[in-house]
Amino acid sequence: MKFKNTLWFAVAVIVSALQISSCKKDASQLSYGFSMIYMPQSILKSGGVNNNYPVPSGTDSSTYNYVVDQTKGKVNVILGVSVSGPGKDGYGVDIKTNSDTVRQLFTSGVIDTVTYKLMPDAMYTLPSHIDIASGSTAGTFYLSIDLATIKKAQYTGKKMVLAVSIANPSKYALNKALATTIVIIDVDALVIGPANDITSKYIQNPGNNFIASSMDAGGRWGTLASWTTNAAALSHNGKGGYATDGDGINMDLESGWGSPQILNGKIYQTITLPAGSYTFDIAPFVWQGTKDVAYVVVAPNSTSLPDYSAIPGNTGINYAPFTNSAVSFKLTASTQVTVGVVVNYTQDQQGFKTHGVHLYNYPKHL
Repeated sequence: MKFKNTLWFAVAVIVSALQISSCKKDASQLSYGFSMIYMPQSILKSGGVNNNYPVPSGTDSSTYNYVVDQTKGKVNVILGVSVSGPGKDGYGVDIKTNSDTVRQLFTSGVIDTVTYKLMPDAMYTLPSHIDIASGSTAGTFYLSIDLATIKKAQYTGKKMVLAVSIANPSKYALNKALATTIVIIDVDALVIGPANDITSKYIQNPGNNFIASSMDAGGRWGTLASWTTNAAALSHNGKGGYATDGDGINMDLESGWGSPQILNGKIYQTITLPAGSYTFDIAPFVWQGTKDVAYVVVAPNSTSLPDYSAIPGNTGINYAPFTNSAVSFKLTASTQVTVGVVVNYTQDQQGFKTHGVHLYNYPKHL
């Protein structure tokens, strides 16, 4: 009888132990750590080195950190909050800007004040608060940039800086080191967008190296293949626009040094482009020695370029002096355009040389 009682006691102990064990969670089910609220964008790009958040962050659709609302004329920069640790309860935080933080960066010399500018109040709108529902850990809000304002000429080439912070949490604590995001908007990269070089797709004989359709007897001067060169530009024994010399093979127009003036000289070709934003560029120059103003010209809906005297003030074309070298233009539909150069060399000893021309488009142009 004593043995039977002992056996039942042992069984009871084992069963009790199993019941207790079954009530305990596996280690993987246990919650660890503290719940703290932070801004993911404050470490998204630097990995914790700093709180900088560049906009745009990339050049393809998988890395865009903004959403364009053309109807409202806004660029909505994506920001947000999240909670770390085991917290699953709802919470809210206030959203603020901190101009003093940016000014301290300027004063300390961390960022220069020539290129970087404090974002003015008129350029943006921002919500004052965000609430995250129970069961969620994160939420998104937008820093809305006014397109018309950021596209003003005074901001071209600048980087606009704004410190966005979260504060006054309704629950949990703030991770103060990650409670501020320094938004840095590269205006040109955002408004113009990353350039795609489409030269080889649309321009025939673009250079590097240029090809001549014919050469003069001396072997230096020629005429460019696939380009139209008018009679005025054929100033070297009936050849012109192409040269090979100590500077290599170039698109080349020169007057002086024994060569005649080039009055209303033109080199161009006609192409058809789909709707979009573009830049036609003849730089970098090997030599830019023009004394009389010369023009890079884009003429939509035309199979030629206008005469030199008809270029200044012409609203039907896009043009720029050689000091700029590039012409940007926008097409709203598939359009035939003529691109090239027009010069009027009356002074002695002047000209230009370039190894190649380039055509770019901007699929994200705003």
